[in-house]
Amino acid sequence: MTVKDVVQRTGLTSAAVYKRIKAKGVKLEAIKDKKTGQFTPDGEKLIVELFDLADAPEQAENRPEKAVDNQVEKLTTRVAELTTEVEKLTTRVELLTSERDNLRATLEREQQLHAMTLTKLLPSGEQGEKGRFRAAWDVLRGRR
Repeated sequence: MTVKDVVQRTGLTSAAVYKRIKAKGVKLEAIKDKKTGQFTPDGEKLIVELFDLADAPEQAENRPEKAVDNQVEKLTTRVAELTTEVEKLTTRVELLTSERDNLRATLEREQQLHAMTLTKLLPSGEQGEKGRFRAAWDVLRGRR
């Protein structure tokens, strides 16, 4: 096992690996073979304890997958939240559209009623159109 192997298995940088070894108070020369760059058997035991590498190969392989799984889970949750929000907004739009249609129909009925009321209030005479409207205006203002 080399420092490069430890870096790959732990996901740390080589500087972080060296820093932990130094923080433990162990000299690198004492646990590493100078010629091959491999850790000595005692050095490997120390590294396994120091970095908790007993089952690290599986962990190292699963780390990116776990990170992706976590992201997928978060995104799935977010999609569900947004879907719920879209459903609420769609319901709101349908309600407002229905309310708008009802208000339009009410306005049309009010205008028809107003027109019928004016035709009943207007005097029917030989004054012509201009005279009819003038008479209606007088009625509405209270002059008649």
